[in-house]
This record gives sequence, structure tokens and C-alpha cells, in this order.
Amino acid sequence: MKLLAIIPCYNHGNYISMTVRDVKKYCKSILVINDGSTDNTEAEINKLKGIAKITYKKNKGKGAALKLGFKYAIQNKYDAVLTIDSDGQHKAFDIPKFIKKAEKYDVVIGSRMHNVRNMPLRRILANSISSFLLTLTTGQKISDSQSGFRLIKTKVLNAIKLEIDGYQIETELIIKAAKKRFKIGHVKIETIYGKEVSHINPLKVTLHFIKTLVKSLFR
Repeated sequence: MKLLAIIPCYNHGNYISMTVRDVKKYCKSILVINDGSTDNTEAEINKLKGIAKITYKKNKGKGAALKLGFKYAIQNKYDAVLTIDSDGQHKAFDIPKFIKKAEKYDVVIGSRMHNVRNMPLRRILANSISSFLLTLTTGQKISDSQSGFRLIKTKVLNAIKLEIDGYQIETELIIKAAKKRFKIGHVKIETIYGKEVSHINPLKVTLHFIKTLVKSLFR
């Protein structure tokens, strides 16, 4: 499988080098997208060798960064993309699980919900609600709707039109892939919660999720 790792990055200058080094152990092709960071992210990315880099001067949102990465993957004829967050929470040693699971599934989502001991309670509640509603809506088991650690085959990206520029794109992708009858699977992943700063408010995530879900039902 010709696989491209896409790492959208916003103000994670303290973590991006570590994340890229980690991913490089398992994935030869890496695209880092600096989404208008205002810290030392750009300087840290410029130190990295053997990767593709794209920079937005202004912050456009995770969805906009991912869509740019997806377009790059399609144009360069990759079979699939692996999306991974830039804050060091996801561990690259889980990547082989995604590749193995992709033998049977078109979209593979990394699930953190088997071990929520260190996950903040607000995230647990938001994720549980959204995953339950998506399972009902799509008719496929969705165990972690908010996980940014995913493998998506480019045939899926070619078949759906993604419109959202924010983080809700992860919900949009699940819904539209399910509507096209692509198979969605999951793998258990390990997550490290350190001193990284999340730019996402779990309550806002839930409200935007419901808005995205309702819109999709009426289209």
C-alpha cells in the first residue's frame, strides 16, 4: 500500500519534530501542514528533512488542512492516507494495526475508548454521545468518532465531497463514507495525555457535532 501520513499542525512547535520522527519509523511519505501557527512551529518544521511541507499563513482550520492533504494524496496517486495529530498524543507504533485492518476496511479509526483512565471526563462524555449517535445514524459501529488518528483509502476521498473547514470534518467524513457504503472499522490505540494544549472545547465539539449530523440527515 502506497501510504501518505498527513500531519496537520497548529501551534505544536514543541511536539511536531518528535511526532514526525515517530511516524517516520513506520511511514516513508509524510506531509506536514502548518495551519497558520503563531508559535515556533514553522521554524521546527523547516528543520525536518525528507518530508513534504505546506504552510498556511493564516489559520484556516483542521478541515481545510486535511482537505489540502487529501488533494495532495490523490494527485500523487497514494492508495491511502494516514492522519495523525501533531501534539504527540498518538503513538506511531500503532500504525501497523491500521495497515492490517485496511485489508478489510476502507476507513479505519483509532479508538481510545477501551482505556479512558487518563482521558478528561468532558472528553469521555462528548465522545461517547457523538459515537453513539453516529453508530445509530450510519448503521456501522463507531467507537471513537472524535479520534484524529485514521487511515482512509483514497477511493473514499474520490467518492465523497468534503466541505467543512473545521474539526467537524471528521464527523462529516464518517457520515459521507457510510452513505456511500464504504466499510468503517476501528483499531485500539494508545493515547498519551501530557502537557499538550488542546484547541478544542468538548462542549463546543458536541454542539457542532449535532449541527453537522442534523445537516447531513436533511441532505
